[in-house]
Amino acid sequence: MKATIMAAAAAASLAVSAASWSLDESRWYSGPKLTAADLADKVVFVDMWGVNCPPCRALLPQMQKYWTSFKNKNFVLIGSHCQGRKEAEVAELVKENGLTYPIYDWAGLAEGAPKNPTGGLPFMYVVNHRGKVVYAGQSHQAAITAAQEAMLMVGQPPSLTGMMDFDKKSPYRGIDKQLVLGKNISSVLKRLEGDVKKANAKSATPAQKAAAEEAAKILAAVGEGREEVIKEIEQKKDTNPEEALKYMKLFMKTFPKEGAAYKAQIPEMTAKVKEWKAAEKAAAQQKK
Repeated sequence: MKATIMAAAAAASLAVSAASWSLDESRWYSGPKLTAADLADKVVFVDMWGVNCPPCRALLPQMQKYWTSFKNKNFVLIGSHCQGRKEAEVAELVKENGLTYPIYDWAGLAEGAPKNPTGGLPFMYVVNHRGKVVYAGQSHQAAITAAQEAMLMVGQPPSLTGMMDFDKKSPYRGIDKQLVLGKNISSVLKRLEGDVKKANAKSATPAQKAAAEEAAKILAAVGEGREEVIKEIEQKKDTNPEEALKYMKLFMKTFPKEGAAYKAQIPEMTAKVKEWKAAEKAAAQQKK
């Protein structure tokens, strides 16, 4: 078993609602002006580029295509210029390429941003809607693939196995489809715990010891996933009570002991969802 972290992606785990973004208005060039609130629950693609970088300039039309295709799908593209303040040069390239996405000087994560190992441009990274860096590198194709995969996860509960991948020969191949929030996973956990215990026997075979090591990693991932769900529920109680309520109910099915505390909160959260929906509807009507 191996953890798949795409192309040097950093192990940042900042939640989007609490992430620190560098979006100083004084460094804005063009496109929509952004605030941290605009990035909440969005997949953010940060393209670090410069006017003196030929490969960067060559990519600008492709970046515009990405923005045009995905801007209405929980996606934000930020062009982060990294070669000094150059108003005229950037403005010329914006006009020449018809760029409409947000462009700033040195915009992106203020904390937890991945390191550029070579220092060369272009360099890009993708932050999922939970504030985790899921790609960092110099391939725009790999970056947009990571962004598309992340967009599919918006609105979905956190994974209980994280970013783990399983070898074809793994005895646990496909177990991630069983360890899903909302399912009763007690029998799966018992199997994993039993396999871990088998390795302690004097007669344990190398295969059993290897399986035990893998089972222990899966159990650890489930534990981390459980904490991620709890954290997300607490964050969404104010920002998106509808999702918070949905995750609470799913959590209670998967982790009945830990989820027992949520039972008493269901009526209050149900009322809060109704109020939140009414406020959202009123706000939408005011915009018309």
